[in-house]
Amino acid sequence: MQAPRAGRARPAPAGDAALAAALIAGGDARLALDPTSGLNPYGCRPLPRPDEISLSSSTASTISSRGFTAAQAAFARLEEARERGTFASVFAETADELRAVLRRRLGLPDAEIVLSPSGTDSALQALFLARGLLGKPVTSIVVAADESGNGVPAAASGRHFAVSASGGRAVAKGAPVTGLGCAAVTIAARDGQGRARPPSEVDAEVLRAVEAAIRTGNGIVLHVMDHSKLGSRAPSLACLHEICAVAPADVQVVIDACQLRLSRARLRWYLDRGFLVLVTGSKFFTGPPLSGGLIVPEALWARAARIGEVPAGLADYAARDDWPSGFAGIRDRLPARHNIGQLLRWTAASEDIRAYSAVPELFRTVALAEFAAAAVRTIERFPEVALVADEVAAPADHALDGGEFAARTIFPFTVTHAGRPLALAQARALHRALNLDLTRSGLPGAPDTAAALCHIGQPVPVGDGTGGTTGALRISADARLVSDSWVGAGDLVSTGRLTRRLDQIATVFEKLRFLLPHLDRLEGLGPS
Repeated sequence: MQAPRAGRARPAPAGDAALAAALIAGGDARLALDPTSGLNPYGCRPLPRPDEISLSSSTASTISSRGFTAAQAAFARLEEARERGTFASVFAETADELRAVLRRRLGLPDAEIVLSPSGTDSALQALFLARGLLGKPVTSIVVAADESGNGVPAAASGRHFAVSASGGRAVAKGAPVTGLGCAAVTIAARDGQGRARPPSEVDAEVLRAVEAAIRTGNGIVLHVMDHSKLGSRAPSLACLHEICAVAPADVQVVIDACQLRLSRARLRWYLDRGFLVLVTGSKFFTGPPLSGGLIVPEALWARAARIGEVPAGLADYAARDDWPSGFAGIRDRLPARHNIGQLLRWTAASEDIRAYSAVPELFRTVALAEFAAAAVRTIERFPEVALVADEVAAPADHALDGGEFAARTIFPFTVTHAGRPLALAQARALHRALNLDLTRSGLPGAPDTAAALCHIGQPVPVGDGTGGTTGALRISADARLVSDSWVGAGDLVSTGRLTRRLDQIATVFEKLRFLLPHLDRLEGLGPS
């Protein structure tokens, strides 16, 4: 079989190559590039890939052209400062400016943002801050842990979630981070058969876990899921109300909103109640992976500023300039390490946030609703795929869920071949092959769609209903779908561009149908 092509552009100019190297620095193995395809394990590259059909935002997206341009400007500024000998001060200024830009673009004038390399790193930062705010040993309760980021349950329990920390030091995956390890309870969104658990059942388990932790005398760090990788929300807002009313001094709520698929009203609601919120720029807003943020509401600033004890292990995951100047007691106990990659990735993401926010709300709402309708229509045309039911989310609160995010934006689906659901390894191989140009692969009968670079969300393991495990692949709407369709030149032009983007959904499933008979030949294609 001839080697497949990954759809790479010509070799990057030297300046772009240096920027590409910087964009994948200061993270972890999730950013390592496969030498053959030039893609990381997410299926992304650190340079724009304009020919890609990008429906992968539930996992990660390749950097946009506008994001790359913004990162170029920031990188040039930092390199110029390095030559002048002012790098440290300019880096600190750039980090402060970035936080200000993100607050403005996300509508958070009265919040602070702690930057980190990824949403998983932010979960570790949230645990540290919550422990300091509660002032006692804690139990972390992670809701919908089976649909969170792979490393989040470990980070929420104060454990290393990879074999190296973002600061660069090799660590023992699963071992406690020095000074941060704590008790943890994980609560699943789905049962062993892959079915969504009823919201009332999840709520009851959360309440039992909270009561048990309180009996031990521990504080509670309650990780609430607001949009998982399959679209879940849990527990319900009613459950949250009950917990906060019963034990307000013993609970610090942390909202996992890393997908950032929520309305401004809902985000505001969380912050007004003193909840910490985890976000990333690399999911709905399609910034390059990885970029994390911990939003700290104004109600917690004074207490957080009094925290002066920083566990030694946090230095492997956080640096001084990640934290706002108001948290001097924390900043002074962290290393003066400069994570250029983190800064550049957030810079790129912030430009995509700007572009999305500049589109009129009506068009944003229509575009995401049209995507939802097109996704369902298209999946129904392909009997070999089945949409995973949208039944995991807790009941909607319509006062908080209006506008563009009233529409579903993540569409997980399972694939059946020869009468059986794909094994997880087969789903992973299919995911990789979809993202490659296979016109020279030697697969017989390759149609025109074999050349399409179809980047979709990685498979998430779910029960297949028979006691086994399959992988739910995903297609997702994102900010770029909206901003790349809008031209500000009249409804017909923008609607036409949107329609062409929606037509790409069918291309993905046509290529998937072509690949299914060749599953045994897909192993080893692309990054592992």
